[in-house]
Amino acid sequence: MAFEDRLTASFRGVEFLLEEADGESGRRAIPHAYPKKEVGYTEDNGKVLTQERISGRVVGEDYLAQLKAILEALNKPGPGELIHPWFGIRKVQVGKVSHKLINRVDGTATINFEVYEVGENLFPNSKSDTATQVKSEAEKTKDAVNTAFADEFDISTLDGMGDMVDAFLDDLDELTRGLPSLPDDLRQWTDRLMRTKDSVGKLLAYPGELAREAMGLLEDIKGVVKDPIRALDVYQNVQNRWSGMRAELGATGGLSRNISSAGGMAGSVPKLANPSKNAAIQANAQAFKTLTLNSAIVASCSALGEAEIVKKLDDEPQLVESLSGAERNAILTGQQLKSLGYGIADQLALYAAAAVESNRSAVWRQMRALRQAVLADTRARAELLPQVSIYKPKESVPVALVAWQQTGNTERRDSIVLRNGFKNPAFVLPTDTVEVIG
Repeated sequence: MAFEDRLTASFRGVEFLLEEADGESGRRAIPHAYPKKEVGYTEDNGKVLTQERISGRVVGEDYLAQLKAILEALNKPGPGELIHPWFGIRKVQVGKVSHKLINRVDGTATINFEVYEVGENLFPNSKSDTATQVKSEAEKTKDAVNTAFADEFDISTLDGMGDMVDAFLDDLDELTRGLPSLPDDLRQWTDRLMRTKDSVGKLLAYPGELAREAMGLLEDIKGVVKDPIRALDVYQNVQNRWSGMRAELGATGGLSRNISSAGGMAGSVPKLANPSKNAAIQANAQAFKTLTLNSAIVASCSALGEAEIVKKLDDEPQLVESLSGAERNAILTGQQLKSLGYGIADQLALYAAAAVESNRSAVWRQMRALRQAVLADTRARAELLPQVSIYKPKESVPVALVAWQQTGNTERRDSIVLRNGFKNPAFVLPTDTVEVIG
């Protein structure tokens, strides 16, 4: 293989100049010999785990920043992705790492590290199921949120509360339209929604039942769509609508059916003649608003935990080949999952802080535990997903060459063309910015 045809070495996406690589492999041979015997035999006791010793270098004016980046990548726990100039993409476990800086030589530093074949663990391990942990913490948080609402809701002042709950249910009905739903499940969910609307008057007398029924409908949206990830859009829309004055307007009769169907807002909250009654209505509206926002973010966590994440493209080629171009382009990547998970974690932190200010300690503790579970699940599952890299050619090059250089597999040419929609599917032009899923 010519030098210019070799891949640029990198680990966890951090590039470096590979100088040498020597490795060991083979079989574990056990010789059997006997005293005063001229014959014996050798037993094959399985393969030797492949290992390599990598010597590399970073150069340039920013060599210290490059060195820091590669050392940080090498010292992260767990297996990582190594792009080997000769062998392509490999999943390896890093062993001992060393580096060397020479005072009389500026602009360069050397690194040396060991990598081992990841292999397969044939024995049970103590690694936690992060997705199950998210769902478990989400259930506990939902119970804490519902309990807090039941404690804060004043059943002696129910004026306008029916309109407020009706507005919420109308929003759910509107926001679920057009989703790629499962017909039977959607029909059952819609029937349940209508039954809830018919019994709002009775539910208002039992705040706990109201929270469980209304917010159960919100959470179950993820069960009527083909992909729970699509439900995240509904939950975000609910938060966007109810983060303003929607609850207060609904409670005071200032929210009309037209506003509910259009998703707009009226001017200001009407003031009632009795100030104390007005304060009680506003307090109930605020309690329902908090319940809605908290339940929406908790439902987002549940949807993320229940989503079936597609593994690396090379792991399931038959699955990827069966997808259409649009479906291939929509495959969730590691960066996209992190964006979703970290965004939800940020919102949980905000709602947890609000719970502290409102003296809802049980909600705060559960929000904090749920946030930690979401972050752990996001990091663990993002590692299993394809990673997107950006390639900018300096001159016109064949797509097949880009596929080989970036992934080590020319058969990935078609997926690169489908994802980027090139006008000329045979070549990548210098004006093109190429997204490559690896």
